[in-house]
Amino acid sequence: MALPVFVVLSAALAGCAAAPTTDEAAVRAEIQARINRCSEATRIQDIQAYMTCIPDDWPMKDEAGAVVGRDELKQNVLRDWSIIPRTLAIQTTVDSVEVHGSEATVYTSQRWERLMLERDEKTIDTVLTTQKHREIWRLISQGWMNYDVQELGGGIWVNGKPYNP
Repeated sequence: MALPVFVVLSAALAGCAAAPTTDEAAVRAEIQARINRCSEATRIQDIQAYMTCIPDDWPMKDEAGAVVGRDELKQNVLRDWSIIPRTLAIQTTVDSVEVHGSEATVYTSQRWERLMLERDEKTIDTVLTTQKHREIWRLISQGWMNYDVQELGGGIWVNGKPYNP
C-alpha cells in the first residue's frame, strides 16, 4: 500500500500573526496556530489554503534529495490526497521551541488518522501514522514559517495492526 510521502508538514505551516515576536512563549503560540491552520487545510484537502502554508522560498526536497518547486509540490500533495477519501483526525503538537533570534528549532509530535485507498482504488484502509519532527522555523515578513522538517521516528498502523514497510 502506498503511503503519502508529504509530511504535513505536514507539516506545519499556515496563516500569520499581526506582530511577529521572538518571545519564546509567543513564538510557540504563533507556530502552533500556523500548524493548526495547515493541519485543517490538510484535513479538508484545501490546496489553496495548504499552499499559503509554504514559504515562497522554501527549499523542499523529495525522498531522493532532489529540490521540488512549489508547482511540483502542489501536484505531489494533490496526488497524495487523491488516495485519501477522508482524514478522520489530524493533530500536530508543538512539544518544545528554542528561539535563536529570527530562527527557531521546534520539536513536534504528529498523529494523523485517515482513510486510504489501496492500489485497487476500491479497498479502503484506516491508516494511523505518528511522527516526531525536528523543524527549523524562520521569522519572515509573513510571520513564522517552517523551512525544514526532519523526521525523528514514529509508527504506522493499518486497520489497527502495526505496519512495517
